[in-house]
Amino acid sequence: MIYRNFLYIITIAGLINNNCFSQLPVTIPSGPVVNVNFGKGAANPGPPLSVGYTSYNYAKNICPAPGFYSVVNYEKCFDTSHVDAGHIFFGPHPLDGDSGYMMLANIQAAQASTILFADTVKNLCSNNAYLFWAAILNLSKSTCFYPNLTFTAQTMTGQVIQNFHTGGIGSNNDQGAPFFGYNGIDLKAPFPFFYGGIFTLPAGVTDVIIKILADPSMANPDCTATLAIDNILLNAVGPDITISNPLSPGAWILGSCFQSNQPVNINGDINSGYYNFGSGEFVNSTLTNPAVQWQQSVDDGYSWTDIPGETNLNLSHIFSVPDTFFLRLRASENYNINNPNCSVISNVMQVQVDGLPTNYNITSNSPVCTDSDIVFNISGGASYFISGPNGYSDNTSYPHIYHPVLADSGWYHVKIISFGGCSVDDSTFVKVYGPDIKVKSSLDSICYGKGTQLQASGGATYLWSPPDGLSNANISNPTASPNTTTTYKIKVTDNTGCGAFGAVTVTLRDSILKAAIAGPVIVCPNDAALFKDTSIGKVSKWFWSFGNGETSNMRNPAALHYVTQHTSTVYPVELIVTDSATCTDTAFVLIKAVNNCYIAVPSAFTPNQDGLNDYLYPLNAYKATNLLFRIYNRFGKLVFETKDWTKKWDGTLANIPQATGTYIWILEYTDDDNKRVFIKGTSVLLR
Repeated sequence: MIYRNFLYIITIAGLINNNCFSQLPVTIPSGPVVNVNFGKGAANPGPPLSVGYTSYNYAKNICPAPGFYSVVNYEKCFDTSHVDAGHIFFGPHPLDGDSGYMMLANIQAAQASTILFADTVKNLCSNNAYLFWAAILNLSKSTCFYPNLTFTAQTMTGQVIQNFHTGGIGSNNDQGAPFFGYNGIDLKAPFPFFYGGIFTLPAGVTDVIIKILADPSMANPDCTATLAIDNILLNAVGPDITISNPLSPGAWILGSCFQSNQPVNINGDINSGYYNFGSGEFVNSTLTNPAVQWQQSVDDGYSWTDIPGETNLNLSHIFSVPDTFFLRLRASENYNINNPNCSVISNVMQVQVDGLPTNYNITSNSPVCTDSDIVFNISGGASYFISGPNGYSDNTSYPHIYHPVLADSGWYHVKIISFGGCSVDDSTFVKVYGPDIKVKSSLDSICYGKGTQLQASGGATYLWSPPDGLSNANISNPTASPNTTTTYKIKVTDNTGCGAFGAVTVTLRDSILKAAIAGPVIVCPNDAALFKDTSIGKVSKWFWSFGNGETSNMRNPAALHYVTQHTSTVYPVELIVTDSATCTDTAFVLIKAVNNCYIAVPSAFTPNQDGLNDYLYPLNAYKATNLLFRIYNRFGKLVFETKDWTKKWDGTLANIPQATGTYIWILEYTDDDNKRVFIKGTSVLLR
């Protein structure tokens, strides 16, 4: 058996849209002909079978002796778990839970057969196929005896219609099969194994005797085996009948509300055959003139009654009384529909007709600070919808508001909805304390390398993150100059210690933009100055100003000449670049236009600090590279050396003025034609 609180758990599982299991129907092994499931109850052992059903003696012992049987709701004789066959099956597999009573029979190896179960069944339909089957497990661990059972169907005169053999139950030749109605892929399903077979009633035969016999054995008479037996069934066999929810074909549970006046809709389908018991092979089978009858069970599927007037293949029925029950469909040839013993049975669906939710509740952790979370706890329904101030809504049972603001204070209203759609309303008040924070930026978007001022208010202290690109992360109004689009978050804390959170995004209008110029630094007379754009970024426009009145909009402008003056002149060259986001950047260089680029060394100099010819150095070496200039006195001693032509000899050595006289100089450099030049000469120091 199975309790309703467990059914609620599997209700959830049945509603999951799982492709692997969505097409497996839920069934209860209870046919309209014979259905021995031993019932359910708390007492252990349970009540015995009626007289005449077995040749074994009933024992009020949960572990029966040889030749005895007991009815128990759990098994403790062999240190196994609750091993009965189950009451509700998902595909070929029983659902776990309390499945009620089962029969424990202790069979002794004997030379004569014994009757485990027998029953006389009347008012069947001749020429119909029937399945006689039961779930059996050998609990014994002994290998000296594996019981062989025979399922037999006989006429009232004892003529055998058909026999079915189990093989040695628990041995290598065990002939157990999975739950009826599934193909070969499930033949390796775990316990419970079912035994028996399908037989067809001869013409004119409507009454039969069915038996489960323990066959004679040549094993040692001291050998015994205890069998767990459950769900002894006889039911008609024919085309598979399936029912499903049209709105959710893979689910086996649907709900309704007693006050909604909306019908429960279930579709029925009569298939073209069935999967044979044991082999899993598909057997073609049809109904020539089918008739159907919907049935209802209010006791977890142990007993079924016809629903008056519901004889259409598809059900649309209004249930106005709160309850939970099962529905199924039986079908047969039209002329046999009034005899349930001739009907094939569909899978089952559970219907939950709900009343108004009861014992519902909504609470919160109010009051809260703005740097905490508002947490609601709602119970009493299958689903929920909550709404409140500041446009809030949620449809979960544990809704949260992270980092609430003052505007989140107020009444929150919740609709508590049952599985079937019945609903009630409730509410709770929430109070939020903390700073009234306001956050903004002076500019929504900036160009690369530019800045915008962030502004926050409402608190006593401020903390921005990330600090990258901020002038100060601990003030209310830092300047932000990020290198990428950045969302700056801020925590504002008031004098009470409550904090509030805000954020502002500074959008970078484009990637990096950096203007740069490649060009000469010195321009000699008759030189052609050539400037190139070496900027970084998605540049789309250029504007050049060369300092001499000329401009250009080309990326790399044509060469230009600077007019040579009597003295050197410095010209500012400017490049303004604009990128695809209309951002701009500017680069400046200074070039010097000189009136003479001829390199020469003076023949005399007068280091008297009068500002006239005070130094000795190579003149006009603007374009010389790898320069080396050395000066020696008349004794060959090096008195001055430099690699920078602008470094000049002032006529001293170690700050001591050198004597008047002739000095030898040597000059080496590479000219602008990449030729190495080596010259030497003399100069006179005059004082």
